[in-house]
Amino acid sequence: MGTKEDLHGYVSRLRVLVTGAIGYIGSIIAHVLISAGISVRGLDAGIFSQGCFYRKDAFESRFKMERLITKDVRDITNNDIAGCDAVVDFAGLANDPTGELNPTWTDEINHKASVRLAELSRQFGISRYIFASSCSVYGNQENSLLTEEAQLSPLSEYAKAKKAAESGILALANARFHPTIFRNATAFGASPRMRLDLVINNLTASGVATGKIRLLSDGTAWRPNVHIEDIGRAALACLQTDTSLTSGHIFNVGSTSENYQVRDLARIVSATLHCDIEYNKSTTKDARSYRVSFEKIHKHLTNYRPKWTVESGVKELNEAFQENKFNYTEFQRHSYYNISTVKDRLNAGDFDETLRLRQH
Repeated sequence: MGTKEDLHGYVSRLRVLVTGAIGYIGSIIAHVLISAGISVRGLDAGIFSQGCFYRKDAFESRFKMERLITKDVRDITNNDIAGCDAVVDFAGLANDPTGELNPTWTDEINHKASVRLAELSRQFGISRYIFASSCSVYGNQENSLLTEEAQLSPLSEYAKAKKAAESGILALANARFHPTIFRNATAFGASPRMRLDLVINNLTASGVATGKIRLLSDGTAWRPNVHIEDIGRAALACLQTDTSLTSGHIFNVGSTSENYQVRDLARIVSATLHCDIEYNKSTTKDARSYRVSFEKIHKHLTNYRPKWTVESGVKELNEAFQENKFNYTEFQRHSYYNISTVKDRLNAGDFDETLRLRQH
């Protein structure tokens, strides 16, 4: 792609399609890219649009996209991507419980739709494509730090769909189409579309709302962790990097120092909030447990500089909860939990049989 100066000019002229653009992670990615001078076109199905953490006016003023297309990722057409230079694909049914609701939906959305979007992007001359996979594809492998070459052992429908999508997308790479796979660590941090079904967010919210940190497992499982803003920084760095270092590559996204057992995450939250930890002695160890190496992304994406640690992220979450007067009633709101949101909207008849939102 040329010199750093050439790349800077190239990035400032980019128009990027971000899918899942008003989601928990996608909204932050959009903000990071927009802040770097990139024109962002958002696309989101709106499944989780009812669960805003911040005020609606603050949300709209913070994320100034070129436009927002309300559409299911399975239904994207050439018109939706026309004029774009890159795609950052973060749409999907997120987390294991939601993925288990209906394996067909999960495979269609998290696997087939992303491969189809990559195919359309290649056909339409879009050169860069970043796909959001997950470190959960590693399954249960905690005895060593896992690199991108480690054997995959996905345990859930969510992780299996991500693994399949990785293979389908990478197979499309050629001299003009440069896909990159992000295997994101477990995300945390404050977002306009807040989620409390992620371990650090949940532990912190529990401490603020109840005065106790309640572990839902025995706490011995390992998790790599990454702040959502640092995922956005990784996407920006990928767009700023010559394709010779990104095309066809898989990157674990996070920092090696942020691998923790869940019980140690609870201790960090406890120390910040000054509250007790409550262990559920009747539970067993989480089947998913993995420790991950993040050396490759730092070697290839030299502009990638993670800002957040677990400790600083817990402080940010606490401040956000306090600012928004978060309490036990809020802690129980279904809109903060993906599985509860989908079930509620299914029961309300908001979806058709394919999990597409009905037009009212």
